[in-house]
Amino acid sequence: MFHGVAGIDLVPPVGLGRQRLLDAICWADVVHLHVIHSYFLPFDWLLKELVRSGKPVVWTAHDYWMLTGRCAFTEGCEGWYKGCGCCPTQKNYPPSYLDFSAAQFKAKRQLLADLGKLLHVVTPSKFVAQAVREGLPDVNVSVIPNWIDSEFEAALRDVPLRDSPLNSTTEKIKVIVIANDLSDSTKVDRGLINMLSEMHHVEIHTIGQNTPFIGTNVVNHGRIAQRKSMVEKISAADVALFTSEKDTFGLVMIEALACGIPIFAVDSLASKEVLGRLGLMSMSRQEILKRLVNRKSFEQLTREQCSVSSPQLLSVYGAGAAIKAYLESYEDCIGSVVC
Repeated sequence: MFHGVAGIDLVPPVGLGRQRLLDAICWADVVHLHVIHSYFLPFDWLLKELVRSGKPVVWTAHDYWMLTGRCAFTEGCEGWYKGCGCCPTQKNYPPSYLDFSAAQFKAKRQLLADLGKLLHVVTPSKFVAQAVREGLPDVNVSVIPNWIDSEFEAALRDVPLRDSPLNSTTEKIKVIVIANDLSDSTKVDRGLINMLSEMHHVEIHTIGQNTPFIGTNVVNHGRIAQRKSMVEKISAADVALFTSEKDTFGLVMIEALACGIPIFAVDSLASKEVLGRLGLMSMSRQEILKRLVNRKSFEQLTREQCSVSSPQLLSVYGAGAAIKAYLESYEDCIGSVVC
């Protein structure tokens, strides 16, 4: 309740839960933080305890929250360069009714400064790392891409994948759209998807909740948590569509390629970086429409998007690569504190 009103959590843990958390911090060699900014713990209480513990901290910044007074996604706002305040985007995740962004910006920067050499920030992409370096120039920052989890990798081995979605005998091109919240207009391009669904030779498949898409050419599969079922649904499609322009990574692109289908990703910082690591390209909406104008055009223009081998993909975005990179970060973090 407090978070929705003020944009911060106000009640610290008490009793046995508090003691267990403090004991865990005391036991650890490294404390690894992920998303702590929404309906979790008062960040000031947690960071003060980490400073008091003297333990090295690896913090994966999945978004921009540590840099701002309130927002996880800035939506183009550059107020955080000047210390926030008069927030123009209070509906941005995580939303709040009152604006304490200026005060919270100062409090957050002071706590991060108090962590000092204890803190090592990891980001999933280079452009987020650059923003962190601009906002926190004294903090050690590295880039470790998000990865396909081990359950997804196991499902890939269990589910027989098609040799090539470009040799389909079906007339309709099956386009799959995946998002946690399909109604989120900042991540899902409703106009483009509706336009595609009106093409008689295109069939839209969605995975996620709150779908706004209906029609004879739309198949909504709902939310899917089980990895094997997810792989089955993705690999049955001809192409995956990724339209988010605010994601800091976009794991959906990697999951689609791992399932052996091409990805049509709208130009964004994330799509350019994630696909660029594999020698692939994002594209404009016009290019996406051009490729889907008919099956012949789709097959002729799309073959290069299927050119990523499974070993190449997993060497960059597999769980093994991520574990190795994080272990190195832990060692570096511990070493810098010892020194």
